[in-house]
Amino acid sequence: MVTNKLTSITIDEDFAEVEEQNVFGQFSDAVTGSIFALLHLNDNVGIKDSSKNLRVLWVRALLNNYGEIKDDIAEKLLPKDTVGLVTSESSRSLFKPILKFAEWISSRTSFIDNTLDDFIAFNDEPKNVVLFGSGYDTRALRYRNHENIQFYEVDLPDVVEGKEKLYESYLKEYPDGREKETSRFLGKDLNEYKEGSLVEDLKGLGLDPELPTLFIWEAVLFYVNELPKRKIFTELYTFNKSPTHNPNTAVCFTDSLKPFVDVPFTSETDGFFKGLQSDLVQHRSRWGGAVHFATTVLRDEKNEMTELGKHMKKEELVMSYTPTQSNNPKILHEPTLENAWYAVGYTWQINGYTSPVEAIKTKLPNGTFPLKLDKDGLQKPYATRLWNEPLVVYRDKLGDLVCLTDVCPHRSAPLSMGTVEEGSLKCFYHGWSFGEKGECDDVPTQRAVTVENPEAQKKFKEKVTSCQRRHAVVEKDGLVYVWRGELLSADPTLLPSKRTGDMETQPIDSVLDYAVDYSYIVENNLDSPHLFYLHDGSVPPIESIGMMSKNLPELRLRPFMDDCGFGHLGRFGDTGRVKKLLRFDPPNIVRHGGVSGFEEEFHIVPVAPGRSRVLLRQHLPKGPILSTITSLPGMLPFLTSLVNNWNCHIALEDGSVMQGQSHNIEDLNAPRMQMGGLGDDLMSRYWDWRRKAYGETNPWFGTLQNDPKLKPSIPTGTTYGDSEKIIETARELNTKIVEVEESVGIKQKYVQQTPEPLYAPMNSKNYLRALVLDDLVKSLFQGLEPSSTMLKTKRSTYGEETAPREKPLGSETLLKTAPTVAGLFAAAATWGVIENAERFGLTQLVDRVAVALERVGG
Repeated sequence: MVTNKLTSITIDEDFAEVEEQNVFGQFSDAVTGSIFALLHLNDNVGIKDSSKNLRVLWVRALLNNYGEIKDDIAEKLLPKDTVGLVTSESSRSLFKPILKFAEWISSRTSFIDNTLDDFIAFNDEPKNVVLFGSGYDTRALRYRNHENIQFYEVDLPDVVEGKEKLYESYLKEYPDGREKETSRFLGKDLNEYKEGSLVEDLKGLGLDPELPTLFIWEAVLFYVNELPKRKIFTELYTFNKSPTHNPNTAVCFTDSLKPFVDVPFTSETDGFFKGLQSDLVQHRSRWGGAVHFATTVLRDEKNEMTELGKHMKKEELVMSYTPTQSNNPKILHEPTLENAWYAVGYTWQINGYTSPVEAIKTKLPNGTFPLKLDKDGLQKPYATRLWNEPLVVYRDKLGDLVCLTDVCPHRSAPLSMGTVEEGSLKCFYHGWSFGEKGECDDVPTQRAVTVENPEAQKKFKEKVTSCQRRHAVVEKDGLVYVWRGELLSADPTLLPSKRTGDMETQPIDSVLDYAVDYSYIVENNLDSPHLFYLHDGSVPPIESIGMMSKNLPELRLRPFMDDCGFGHLGRFGDTGRVKKLLRFDPPNIVRHGGVSGFEEEFHIVPVAPGRSRVLLRQHLPKGPILSTITSLPGMLPFLTSLVNNWNCHIALEDGSVMQGQSHNIEDLNAPRMQMGGLGDDLMSRYWDWRRKAYGETNPWFGTLQNDPKLKPSIPTGTTYGDSEKIIETARELNTKIVEVEESVGIKQKYVQQTPEPLYAPMNSKNYLRALVLDDLVKSLFQGLEPSSTMLKTKRSTYGEETAPREKPLGSETLLKTAPTVAGLFAAAATWGVIENAERFGLTQLVDRVAVALERVGG
């Protein structure tokens, strides 16, 4: 038995071996090995290894040619008669399609270089830099101008031999007059360190432990077995504990941290390194936690942060279980619905588009969406509500966003009924217009009643502007946020942000409209078990990660709280790996994440009592394959349409249940929850937060009468009369005079329920049409039940599948189609097939057609 005291883990001598490379990897190595053998046919350096390490060297030369990294040395190490393949002008277009597949090398190069630059800048004293598994990397040559840095390189004996020859050859051809040696090499298979000491071997090469030291691991721990890996970790993380050793020691990884950390979460990674008495100062995760980019600084003998740690930790890491993080931690511990940013729409919605698919088709190369104008060059402003306050959003002539309360200061007509012309929002009623920052820039009627007086007109416009209720609004990452609070208190640093340096993702936007309060949707998205039952078998991607009812008994949920919110980590079985997480980010965002890097963010907008809009953005990990697919013409709109339909399907299943809940709870006074079950502890945590945030106040915007800016300059009255006391009493009794929610107009219509419910589940016409065809195909070719029933063929009771309908209905039901002309022709043709079905061997197909038409048409 071997005990690692630092991690308090006891392991057997039968440690886990490194998994053998799969057949695709073996094939890839064989192919590239053959190619590099030909490319280096006339290379007299004598490099024996001709697969992985040479591949990296050639790719680095290619990336330098594209300007992706700064490495003009890589090409100088390659054979002169073949290097032009990746360094010429023609190669720039030739190899561009495969550039996506080299992102892994460019990203790890950038991460290591930035860490090394930071380490070198710590002070002017001499330092050690130890590179593990760097292959034919050029780092030691690129940093030769730093006189006080001594490099040590550890790799397999063959690689070390080849690298020494490369360095010797390079310095002969490109002498720099420096006397210092480039690197000191240790040729060793790291798996041999089940015994012996790596640090002692490095000291034997001259490593001075009294100097600040940086250990860099570059994609080599993949090939190290568990026992030697544990021994090496123990050595490195006790390196600076000896009184004779310099306390300023750091370790940088662009590598696998298995078996210690096999999930992508910063919180888990930070916890592991804290157990090693070190500080995690930088962290990125890739490929679902298979690779971690991490920089750690060892603490001193007193377990305190060293001077190097203070230097390298320039800002606090946000401990977030998702790549997207909230930057308003105060609201988590001091619940409030005020002084917070709320997403109210996507950029493409503000620019005039109603569909993400339509918007994507017009997307410009710089990633922006052109304004959608009508034939007269006008644009409709974006109308919405937030906490029941009507808002209108538009772009001024500078392209900046402006958000106003949707009330004209003149006669209280909805400004959203107007149009935006050259950056000015013109009221539909009298043409009063508002331009930059929402300031009044034209009053046409003023010119009809006053003599031309620029100064007087300017003062009048300023007075109009002062009557307007304006809101802070910002645009970030394609989402438009409105600040709920005083205009001057708006703080853009509190906006959510995506961690930089993580794997790039392809965002897919969806919009969903619900006829329930926003809190029901928050609860629904925090409810893990319903995914396995209500949505069992509904969507193949969910099925692929095990979200089926047969797996529900194996579901395990662990509560957590990070710096952004609180939620659950989900896995199967007591020892299974975390597969999914969900988290509530106050005041109204729910995030779902997976270890693959997939992430969903639900911006659940409290539109009005009993009315919500969800801005759902799904981030698909953008590896080489997805990047290639989405670059093909028409594929991104197709993928967006596919994901939108998926979300409509799920929303229709959720929406009907939530409306039933809402009726029972809001109208019939049923309890929110009588008996708790699996996962309901998260509901309790959410309700506790919400209860404190609401306090004793009503969060919904009710009236503008108390806003001093909106006090009328001319005495006016309402349906109730002029007495403020009578008006206030009538409104308290909730007397409604205006019942019309939508008008019929010739030039324009009035819509009270803004934003208009254009999307499922409230408006699902387009999706249901597509579902008819989908049901027809499934019924015809698979014999499946239609989507409108819970009796799904994938439904199972702990592993036992439910068979589809045993016997389809008779073929005579085909004649029960609508008696249209087209139907009659179709029926006649079909009748001929029915009558001769047995002769043609089509009996089973005809029966399925019968069932399909009955389900779809019935």
